[in-house]
Amino acid sequence: MKQPFYTIFFLLFAALTMLTSCEKDDVLDNMVIPQTTITFDDNIDKITADYKVNSTLTLKISGLNTATSVQVTSRYTASGATKTKEVATLIPTNGVATLSVPVSALRNTADGAITGATTTTASRTSNTYSLIVKATLPNNITEQRIFSAIIVQ
Repeated sequence: MKQPFYTIFFLLFAALTMLTSCEKDDVLDNMVIPQTTITFDDNIDKITADYKVNSTLTLKISGLNTATSVQVTSRYTASGATKTKEVATLIPTNGVATLSVPVSALRNTADGAITGATTTTASRTSNTYSLIVKATLPNNITEQRIFSAIIVQ
């Protein structure tokens, strides 16, 4: 009768000893927390939008309260290679910067004109431009977020 009691007691004691000897990892210490939150058109969930071929791309970039400058770079594929183009460098005012450029400014002229996607889904990938929005903070740390601009006919 006493044998099961001691066995259960010993198992509980061993389990508690093992649990107390475990080192607890503090999740927040290992997390990378952004110093600024870059938001597009006042919508934290917005990451993509369609723009007409010969139109102006206007994108409100907010959440830049401490940023000193914002650099926007376009990344796209042309002739099977990934290309980049510096689109603009903006200075935020009251935590907001507005990018307003012609759609044609997203691509280097040497790579040809932007044709725009037709109604088929297959043509959208070749007309997608990733806008890398990089905010520079006063301590020279940069935060970035990517926005996809899809050019349509």
